[in-house]
Amino acid sequence: MTTGAAGPDLSLRDGMDLSGMSVNELWLRQVAVGGTAGSLETEAYVFGLLTADRYQYDVLAQALNEHFLERGQAHPVGYWDTTVRG
Repeated sequence: MTTGAAGPDLSLRDGMDLSGMSVNELWLRQVAVGGTAGSLETEAYVFGLLTADRYQYDVLAQALNEHFLERGQAHPVGYWDTTVRG
C-alpha cells in the first residue's frame, strides 16, 4: 500500500523503483544490515514473486531507507507493520 508517489509507507517495489538501485545493490545492502536472502530471493521479494517473512521484509525496507537517508531524503519505505496487510 502506498500513500502517494513519494509518500510514506511505500512498498518494497515502489521504494526500489524510486531509489534507482539495481537488485544487486539492494541485495548487497540488505546483507550489510543483516539480511539472509540471496540475490534471486531479493528480486523475488521486491517484485512480489515470493513473500518475505517479517524479518526479511524489514531488512529490505531498512536497506532501501538507508539509501534514501544517505541522499538526504526521508525514509519512505514502510516496514512490515505499516505496509504488509495480512
